[in-house]
Amino acid sequence: MTELKLVATDMDGTFLNDHGTYDESAFKEVYQLMEQRNIQFVVASGNQYYQLQSFFTEYPKTIFVSENGALIAGEDKEYWTSHFDCEAYLKVIEVTSQIKDLDMVACGKKSAYVLSNVSDEWFNQVNHYYTHLKRIDKFENVEDEILKFASNCPDDATNNLVSELTEKLQGIGTPVSGGNGSIDIIQPGMNKAAGLSKLGKELNIKPEEMCAFGDGGNDIEMLQYVGNGIAMENASQLVKNIADTGTESNNNQGVISYLKNILENEE
Repeated sequence: MTELKLVATDMDGTFLNDHGTYDESAFKEVYQLMEQRNIQFVVASGNQYYQLQSFFTEYPKTIFVSENGALIAGEDKEYWTSHFDCEAYLKVIEVTSQIKDLDMVACGKKSAYVLSNVSDEWFNQVNHYYTHLKRIDKFENVEDEILKFASNCPDDATNNLVSELTEKLQGIGTPVSGGNGSIDIIQPGMNKAAGLSKLGKELNIKPEEMCAFGDGGNDIEMLQYVGNGIAMENASQLVKNIADTGTESNNNQGVISYLKNILENEE
């Protein structure tokens, strides 16, 4: 059996329960087991680096593949980053501004940005996922490296909007549905698997020496990339179909229980 050297997990719907928390005492035990075996713990998410980091302040060695792979960093080191060039950024803004009922977030390296006229309710909702968040008058005025775009739309319009954006942004940005009316527009070729590939080269860890946990469409490439891709019980059927194995649901702490089982039973 190949030695496990890296564990990667998605957050929402995977590591976190539906209340946005996790069993901290149980994870502490599992983290200690990983440390004893020199296994690198990685959080791979579409969310902002600062928001992800806030969950793991007691674990400074954690590495974050954030913004769907566009920014990879730990507490004291940035491993890799990639951003939209100015032309592509402006084209995404132009296209999305013409679509009704599409609320946009420009996700930068320093902060995330929403327009000043958004409701306080929606601002607070976005602020939950992007702890560094600013209101601006025009997206064209942003002075930051934009890593990706996030957006919100009516649930029943998601699939049609993904198709529309795919056609209009071909070669510029790739729309990815996160479910529940959420659409990310990421850089072409950018995903969690690409992020893990970059990180693996930095750490000299092969894909077959990694395992990963996920539940949604933006986890598929990652689960296929690693040696052991693990789907949550609450994952979509598509994710379950491509995974190597499964574990309990996020509400039953499936990531922690799976890791505890394999690490405690390791010979």
